[in-house]
Amino acid sequence: MIRKKIVICGGHLTPALALIEEIEKKKNIEIIFFGRKIATEGSSNYSAEYRIISAKKIKFFTLVAGRIQRKFTKYTLTSLVKIPIGFIQSFLYLLLLRPNLIVSFGGYLSTPVIFCGWLLGIESITHEQAIIPGFATKANSLFVKKVFVSWKETAKFFDSRKVEVVGNLVRQSIFQKHPKSPKIAEFLKRSKNLIFIAGGNQGSHFLNNLIFHSLDLFKEYFLLHQVGTANFKGDYQRAQEIKNKNYMSCDYIDPDDFGAIASKAKAVICRSGANTVWELALLSKPAILIPLPLSSGNEQLENARILERAGFAKVSSQSKLSTKELTSKIKDIFNNYKNYRKKAHTFSKILQKDANFKVSAYIDHLLGYSERENPGIYAGGENESREAKEENTTAFRQ
Repeated sequence: MIRKKIVICGGHLTPALALIEEIEKKKNIEIIFFGRKIATEGSSNYSAEYRIISAKKIKFFTLVAGRIQRKFTKYTLTSLVKIPIGFIQSFLYLLLLRPNLIVSFGGYLSTPVIFCGWLLGIESITHEQAIIPGFATKANSLFVKKVFVSWKETAKFFDSRKVEVVGNLVRQSIFQKHPKSPKIAEFLKRSKNLIFIAGGNQGSHFLNNLIFHSLDLFKEYFLLHQVGTANFKGDYQRAQEIKNKNYMSCDYIDPDDFGAIASKAKAVICRSGANTVWELALLSKPAILIPLPLSSGNEQLENARILERAGFAKVSSQSKLSTKELTSKIKDIFNNYKNYRKKAHTFSKILQKDANFKVSAYIDHLLGYSERENPGIYAGGENESREAKEENTTAFRQ
């Protein structure tokens, strides 16, 4: 059997890892990853994708792609200069590797890869996690064969002949109850009324600073705080200086630890990126969501509204959120916890839970494997075998 190659790229690591888990079960596909080596402009820390992908012994090709920033900073001009570099790099990498397929998960890093793949005649597909698609996915949709989306409301933004609603791809590790890290395991064991604070892989300086000024929370709650890999303005060092038995900080949460943390936490304080919102819904977890103000098309606000309308999340504006308001929202969740959890469980039941299977099956279909090895599992996304669908859905139940 001929072993084929796929390139995975894009700014959303979580669904990419979920897909990699599926593909790694196969012996006939080689995975190559295009991504950032450094977390963000001005940082010297390695990105989460570089850490994880390298640890998995997957070939990692570093892209120095630029982007049009939404506000002017000292990195704006240098970022613009990097845009053509990203296209040149992508073209040369793809010319050298000649993969059979490109799979994109959005973000500015994916656009040069998708476009150059199109120029070279390499097929590609993309997955959009947010309810409001980003600019990159909209651009990529012009050149890809298939657009998978998480929410039915997102389908209207794309060509109806290409789009398919499948839900979001999810890592199996989010259902694990036991952490890999001994340090996290010890903290979780003694935690009561645990709140998990997460600003994403890179971190959120606003969210970090808010917690640093809310030390009174430690009197009633345990806090596990993911500061982020970017370490903006020395946030990680500042977090490490806090000495309190009810508080633990780390710059990065290993995917194998996330499930145990999410299981133990009674509430989460975080941004409202698409993957975060989906996992909170899947795990029926009450949350306080603080949308990133500069997200494309108010994407994060729209994501947050999904859970707010479902009744188990409170949405706060970054410009108006204070320590007092944060404390008040936390108390409301804990005082009415059973009601929040009931609404969260109700919403979780309606989520589509077979995205991993469907996207993986479609990849097999494009590579010419599915008809020969798994007949009937993919026929445009609607006619998969009942047995395969039931087996996959069962694997995602809590």
